Amino acid sequence: MHSARLTNEKIEALVLFDIDGTLVWDFPEHKEAFCKAFKEVYHLDCSIDCINHHGMTDQRIALEVLKKNGLKEKEIKSKMSQFMQAAASFFNKIDNKNCAVVLPGVKELLDKLQQNNVVLGLVTGNLKSIAKGKLKRLELEKYFKIGGFGSDDIERTNLVKIAIKQATILCGYEISTDRVYVVGDTPKDIEAAKEAKIKVIAVATGQYTMKDLQRFKPDYTFRNLTPTEKIVRVILASR
Repeated sequence: MHSARLTNEKIEALVLFDIDGTLVWDFPEHKEAFCKAFKEVYHLDCSIDCINHHGMTDQRIALEVLKKNGLKEKEIKSKMSQFMQAAASFFNKIDNKNCAVVLPGVKELLDKLQQNNVVLGLVTGNLKSIAKGKLKRLELEKYFKIGGFGSDDIERTNLVKIAIKQATILCGYEISTDRVYVVGDTPKDIEAAKEAKIKVIAVATGQYTMKDLQRFKPDYTFRNLTPTEKIVRVILASR
């Protein structure tokens, strides 16, 4: 992430992207790292697959998994910092031999938005170190100047607010909320954007269909991110 203030540029919009299921697909070592961290910190053999974790922050996932496995919330939270450090460390040590890919249309869209003076950021439930590791492996890290991460807060809505605050510092002024978008693939992305009173573009590139997502009333819904020009027009129309 870059912290230097932007100068002499008219910012057209701020777009905040989710990572898993929106930008990239298939990082099984994330789950593996959590399993190892659960064992090391809480002495439990368990997997995140015991809950519907899609769209949750990593801290929320850990909390719900451990509660489901009998631990009390106070005990879980007392070791959460230790758990996050362990999970990030395990993730970045795992030899990456999987088939993680950038989803269709992603790089083309990011390039086009940058060309149009759109600030790109992240709102992801991933711990920051894990998020950066994923983006670096797939050569996406260069696109993003700011972000709210799962290590910053347990609630996704607060991550949106953190990212917007960082964008204000970066730009030197507040970007109007009608020019701020979240792009994500889960109902939780939609809910977080609505709670933060900004717009949301839902994409059916993860576990949810277009019909599933439309039930939560996003501002726009796309099957994927391949219609570059159409998505850019939607974002720039708010100028």
